[in-house]
Amino acid sequence: MKNYSIIIPVYNEANILKSQIRRIVAGLNKLNLPVDYEILLVENGSRDNTRKLIGQLLKRYKNIRRICLPFPSYGQAFKEGIKKAKYSYIFQFDIDFWQVAFIRKAQTLLEDYDFVIGSKNLNGSKDNRSFFRRSISRLIEKIIEFHFNTELTDTHGIKALKKSVIGNLIADVKCSNHFFDSELLLRAAALGHSFAEVPVSLKEIRASRFPFYLRFGEVIKEFLLLMKVQLQKEKHLSLSYKFQATN
Repeated sequence: MKNYSIIIPVYNEANILKSQIRRIVAGLNKLNLPVDYEILLVENGSRDNTRKLIGQLLKRYKNIRRICLPFPSYGQAFKEGIKKAKYSYIFQFDIDFWQVAFIRKAQTLLEDYDFVIGSKNLNGSKDNRSFFRRSISRLIEKIIEFHFNTELTDTHGIKALKKSVIGNLIADVKCSNHFFDSELLLRAAALGHSFAEVPVSLKEIRASRFPFYLRFGEVIKEFLLLMKVQLQKEKHLSLSYKFQATN
């Protein structure tokens, strides 16, 4: 077991931030792992009280650190979190999609793999979102799978990785928001890095913060950018491989 950093990009999360952090910290304490951890809340361009609430959380929880960016960008938030993370094992959670049990599994798997992905699409996973959101997500993953010829079943969600590996990859990622995760993992797979996938559970805890017409337009624009990405394949590395863990 190794010390670990949890990176959580946050944007306009005032309504759920404190309650979610309280649940995450309680879950981490119940894990009772013999290691230290930190939670990096990377606030990026929020227009509500998110930044102020993070200040309150800093006073309550000694393991929380704050990073602030002046503009909204999920990808840049993750990059800054990587730069500032103290520990060699990195976990990425969203404030509305996280699973503490994933940490215990991934800690073990990271001894043998470079990345561990929490997949919503493996047998044993539970995706309790609306039928519409499940269908759109699955369609996008199928297009990515076909276009990039990848074995990854889920390129967007919670993940664990080694800081020593990620440092040389993030500078090349072109997508800055919705498909930052997908491009990052596809680039890593093309270079021969090893992956493990484990099933996770997901449910909606709030409605979307963005009007549908605005979110749809942004998603399509960045998805087209992702489709234009040219992946550099490393001929001298062995093929990446996948391990499907059970519950």
